[in-house]
Amino acid sequence: MRAHSLKWAISAVGAGLLLCPSHSFAAGLFLDVPGLSAEAQASLVAHYDGRTGVSTSGSAVDSWTPVDGNGDSLPGMVVTSAARSGGGAADLITYDPVSGSLSFSDTAVGADGRRLAGTLSNAQSADFTVMWLGLYDADAPFATSGTYAYNIGPSDISHQRDDGGGGFRVELYNGTTYAGDDITAYDGISTVWSTVLTANSHNVFANGTNLNVGGSPTNSVAANASIVMGAYSASGYDLVGEISQMIIFDSALSDADRVLVGDFLSTVPEPSVTLLLGLAMLPLLRIRRPR
Repeated sequence: MRAHSLKWAISAVGAGLLLCPSHSFAAGLFLDVPGLSAEAQASLVAHYDGRTGVSTSGSAVDSWTPVDGNGDSLPGMVVTSAARSGGGAADLITYDPVSGSLSFSDTAVGADGRRLAGTLSNAQSADFTVMWLGLYDADAPFATSGTYAYNIGPSDISHQRDDGGGGFRVELYNGTTYAGDDITAYDGISTVWSTVLTANSHNVFANGTNLNVGGSPTNSVAANASIVMGAYSASGYDLVGEISQMIIFDSALSDADRVLVGDFLSTVPEPSVTLLLGLAMLPLLRIRRPR
């Protein structure tokens, strides 16, 4: 009787783990990064976590809903899939639930394209931070035109890979283009990208290395800013690459907080890993013998 009950429990819990929604695999940033300062916690706008909130039709992404620092859904800041006016198949943005990554696969047809678009619930601020985990693919059809991972504002803070200096470098655009170091060494490699703005400065990092973006900017991010992922706007400049995490603050994170969040992003477990850990715990279940 006890053996039968144990087998049944293992089967039931295993099925539950396999069928449970992805939000079960995301604990919330405040738990994942317990040392995060009170200022950083208070300024968290949204966490787009690839382990949760991704709605799909088959593998094609329909929308991505972020969470707050406790892992609770923020449906007001959902980003939804939208095609360019010239077209763009739904499966230009796909989701891999094993890795928790969204893949953006623009075509070589200039009129095609697809992006995720929505509106943030943020305060107006000259200080802002965006950190994301993902990659740029070297084989983007329009790489020399610039490919955008995101654009917030619009054009208050953005992140793109564009040609320059004989290679490809990181660029920011807020009405003026500001270029940094060559980033071809990061092509095709999942990387923690960080941009920290103040009223008159911008610092951009790849895996903690400063990319030395030049210029003397004047920064201000509008309240309730629009957000586009995977393109500049409806006009294109589409990303070819992947995004699995994006964390947004309406403050300029301190170096200490930026490092803490970067460490989390560089080690965030894939949903499949969390599932396997859960399955590994099943043999430890103990079912009491009925009296």
